[in-house]
Amino acid sequence: MFLPNPKTTKPLPTIQFWLLLLTFVCLHPTNITTTSGLQPSIPTSMRQSIKLNSNDSDERRMTRFESPTPSLSQTSLGESDGGSAEPKFKFGVIADIQYAPIPDGYSFAGALRYYRHSLHVARHAAQHFESEAVDLVLNLGDIIDGKCQDIVKHGGDPLPEGADPGLLAVDDVLEALKMYQQGPVLHTYGNHELYNLDRNEIGKKLNIPFHKEPCGDLVGYYSHAHRGVRFVVIDSYDVAIMQRCKSTSEKYKEASNILARENPNFPHNGNSGEGLEDENRRFVEFNGGVGAPQLEWLRETLLLSREADEKVVIISHQPILPGSSSSVCLIWNYEEVLAVLREFKDVIVLSLAGHAHKGGYKRDDRSGIHFKTVECVLESPPPQTTFGVVEWYDDCLVLHGYGDCPTTHFDFEHLAAAKEGAVFKPNVLAI
Repeated sequence: MFLPNPKTTKPLPTIQFWLLLLTFVCLHPTNITTTSGLQPSIPTSMRQSIKLNSNDSDERRMTRFESPTPSLSQTSLGESDGGSAEPKFKFGVIADIQYAPIPDGYSFAGALRYYRHSLHVARHAAQHFESEAVDLVLNLGDIIDGKCQDIVKHGGDPLPEGADPGLLAVDDVLEALKMYQQGPVLHTYGNHELYNLDRNEIGKKLNIPFHKEPCGDLVGYYSHAHRGVRFVVIDSYDVAIMQRCKSTSEKYKEASNILARENPNFPHNGNSGEGLEDENRRFVEFNGGVGAPQLEWLRETLLLSREADEKVVIISHQPILPGSSSSVCLIWNYEEVLAVLREFKDVIVLSLAGHAHKGGYKRDDRSGIHFKTVECVLESPPPQTTFGVVEWYDDCLVLHGYGDCPTTHFDFEHLAAAKEGAVFKPNVLAI
């Protein structure tokens, strides 16, 4: 950019100075920060993070606007306003808070984790959801961390004798989320809840309706309808090792057989994926699968949604579609789950998951269903906060992302194609 030489340039008269400043502002509007929330239109050429002021003086919100790519069918905000001036409704989304009252630490892979800050993020996100007046909030699981079970070892303060660290940590997060009062919070649960609590305790704390199946094991799946949309919550730890009785649980036996067949490190080191490749890396103890009774319930629920002319959002802790996240995080029997979802490509708009901390996105090329893995709270460095607000329009969804979560557009084109009996063809853009 041209800069005048201060030795040879004469001072500008006051009116000329202000006219020049006004011209600069008009030509460079993106240099100005705003306190009004998300900007309504961002050119597709802008791929960088844009920092926005928050209502709190000690933190900043960061929103990344992504331009479209051929494989993702995503567009930047501003290319589509949803076909109507106002959204039908909004909902919040947050994933992998993993709070623990301990100092910052690292994952097994060496990623920095901000355990105490995550509680602040949960509170800030809830405040934002309340101020945005969203209709409901989706928590995608892992609201506490497994390290809660050994707080002192990881640098935290000792608790009073007899106190349950997992229960206390859950209470802390739920208290933070109470800053949101506009509507319900729909919870699913993940492996880190199971490191701390059994399914009875999880159900009571997170209001998840666990069903006792004929085999005697508890499984937590349910659905919630809102304004013509059904949110279907899948239990991806239906078939799992964690918190199942080794001697009596049919689910435990089924999970053990799967791991023994697929993972040579089991049972001595069942969380190791050493020797496993590609999608087979998912066969580790911190994952799980979806049992036959739940799959039947899922099919019946989706059939009822079709008959009621509802649109559907699928919610699970573990991702379902390969390519939408790291393969190590996929549901064990994702093929079976995916087969059911593809049967209902005329009603399912979007599948949301957590678990894979870096997030991801892929559109299923067979059904057109969008699969979004939401980026985690835990690895957002202070003062950054990661969460999202989704706006529902007549012909699309717009996920307004904060922190590490990119703002993304999800169209409904596959729904119309399915209803017309046409084969869905992804909209490939020329770059």
